[in-house]
Amino acid sequence: MTSTPMLTICIPTYNRADCLEMLLDALRVELGTLQGLVRVVIGDNASTDRTPEVTRAFAAAMPDALVLRHERNLGPDENFCRCIAEVATEHFWIIGDDDLPRPGLIAAMLPMLERAAPDLLYINSKDMGDVTEADREALSPGSLDAASLDRRAFASLIHVGMTFVSGCVIRRRFAPNDGLRRFTGTHLVQLGWVFEALAQGQRFVHVRTPAVFATAGNRGSYAVLRVFGDSFQRIAREVFVADKASRRIGELIVSRTSIYFLPSVVWALRQATLGDFDRSERAAAAMQSQLGGSLIYRLLVLPLESLPTLPARALMALNGIIGRFVSLYDRANARLRGALRPL
Repeated sequence: MTSTPMLTICIPTYNRADCLEMLLDALRVELGTLQGLVRVVIGDNASTDRTPEVTRAFAAAMPDALVLRHERNLGPDENFCRCIAEVATEHFWIIGDDDLPRPGLIAAMLPMLERAAPDLLYINSKDMGDVTEADREALSPGSLDAASLDRRAFASLIHVGMTFVSGCVIRRRFAPNDGLRRFTGTHLVQLGWVFEALAQGQRFVHVRTPAVFATAGNRGSYAVLRVFGDSFQRIAREVFVADKASRRIGELIVSRTSIYFLPSVVWALRQATLGDFDRSERAAAAMQSQLGGSLIYRLLVLPLESLPTLPARALMALNGIIGRFVSLYDRANARLRGALRPL
């Protein structure tokens, strides 16, 4: 393996010192064995809790770490961008301050980055509350269940999962400094880099081992339907525009998100079980501009807001069945085309 730094871990943070401390303690243990192959950039968005104390302790133990302490809260998008602007390695990985990598993940992933040289790598996750003692056992080199996918297979199998920042490792050249802020204000600024890597790159890897422990629930109060039912679709359609094949990939991502994700969001908002999101949102107003022409949206998503309870529950059950069939189709299609190859 090369002796030069291969990966930068970026950690944007704001007022979550306890979670951040757990993450940095885990990184300190693991990175101590990796001989300078991984760098860490922390973006502190003017936290008012004990975050500065936590980051100072980490920087004292890890001299290569860079801590960016902003004078004021710049918002999450700009904090992300400031961190990425400091990346000088081939790949970078944003980890949410309340998520954790499974022990041994980084050491197991570095040889994969060197050998497969992916433009975009996605790591499966598991909710923190469901993590077992077996999950906490350290991964060993070569123990990751991973596959190489083509662009279509990656889009159909990961789709909305690409919005989970802690799941995506991205080649730096697909996040050029002059394009970092292209989608600022959408709550999905990172999709500009993730989708660009998928649109322009050639090598894509899916780590199927659930190796990121994710904190479930709300990451911040925002209009979730507008973000995922409008901004997400718009970003896909703005990035995947190079040719007809590229546009098909963008529409594939849009359709799979409409099947797998948007029904559950609309239903959870109706049931008031989604957390601290804007509960006054209405699907028709939030999603009409991007999805109004979609038959999937009109038949499977929009009615969940207005149907009586029993028919709406039946539609949710139907959505689940359709989702399972589409998932089987996508996996079978990828295998038949030879687009899913174990690493």
